[in-house]
Amino acid sequence: MSIPMGLRSDFSLQLRELLQRSATGSSMTESQWEALALVHGPEVYSEALYGLSRLELPPEEARDSLLAIVAHQHELCAALNRAVSLITATCDYFMHVRPMVREPILVEVRLLQQKEEGAYRDELTGLFNRRSFNQEVPREMERFRRFGQAFSLLMLDLDHFKDFNDAHGHSAGDQALRDVAGILLDSARLYDRVVRYGGEEFAIVLPQTNSDEARTVAERIREALARHRVVYLGQNLGSITVSIGLAVFPKDALDMAGLVHSADQALYCAKERRNCVEQYRDKRSHRRYLLSDPLPLHITCPGARQLQANALDISLGGLSCSADAPLPQATVLRIELSDPDRSIHLPLQAEVRRVDQASDKSYQLGLSFKLDTVEEQMQLMALLDGKLDMAPLPREAGQDRRWV
Repeated sequence: MSIPMGLRSDFSLQLRELLQRSATGSSMTESQWEALALVHGPEVYSEALYGLSRLELPPEEARDSLLAIVAHQHELCAALNRAVSLITATCDYFMHVRPMVREPILVEVRLLQQKEEGAYRDELTGLFNRRSFNQEVPREMERFRRFGQAFSLLMLDLDHFKDFNDAHGHSAGDQALRDVAGILLDSARLYDRVVRYGGEEFAIVLPQTNSDEARTVAERIREALARHRVVYLGQNLGSITVSIGLAVFPKDALDMAGLVHSADQALYCAKERRNCVEQYRDKRSHRRYLLSDPLPLHITCPGARQLQANALDISLGGLSCSADAPLPQATVLRIELSDPDRSIHLPLQAEVRRVDQASDKSYQLGLSFKLDTVEEQMQLMALLDGKLDMAPLPREAGQDRRWV
């Protein structure tokens, strides 16, 4: 349920006003909802339905439900010969027309918002918590799929925090965590999402941010923490430094678990030196993923010879495929990945990097390609939607703990 950056808060306010007006008797027509979705995206329906019922449905299903509720509202108004709010129509619809709610309760919206705010906040620091993080990252991933807006993730871990607690006590440690939270909020940008990930570990989601910009933010945070002195009960307890790992979506991963893992691997490297920022790096330029089912691949070789193949695993920088015939290494060819059912066709230039013969006499080719534009990355992500086995391919035995 994502809204383009810069529109999210304005849209949320506009949506609340629309729902409030509907609650007092006025209503929006189906065409008005559809016009709103054209401006802000189909997530409008998911956001609106969540605001009305706290049911979380994907945009397409939410659209069908919301428009059905609007029609049901008009039917109730006509049958009762009086105004019926959209909230009342929603309750009746999900209890009697499409039963999804068995025992609804009436709660003042202000009280509900207070309870929900507490559910997404860490009690000690006031930062967003892990539950909020688990919702925010998928939203940013969806924003890339729709608008091509890449984002970065910082994973932060306080250095030698156990020693600090052992030396000064857990109450002083709590004060230090509150100080860290304040510095993170002051150093991060207004639209960044600062999270207490757990214990002395924090995370920051940086929307619309490439690796260079993310490193700038990370260094600003690291320097601010190194300068800060923790004061507890009038005593100066010194500074606490932080190690920071950085990863970028979709370059460093194609799913949430992979992105967290990449940032965590970068953090692991940073912890070896401490008080530093490390960016995720690997022998390969991009993390590869197995395909849940082979993806048909059309290959045009030099001389216009056609070769049929099936892609077996893939990344933003290449793929492995099975084919009936070998091709010389360094051969430059044209490939096309496609999904005719969704009218997605992605033609690319590729180069043969590896050729292996399998036991069944078929050949496995390693092809590299370069996605020159964000639009091509978005096309590939759309093409792979639902086709990835999201467990990354591990390294061979004896290699280090990173991933290919």
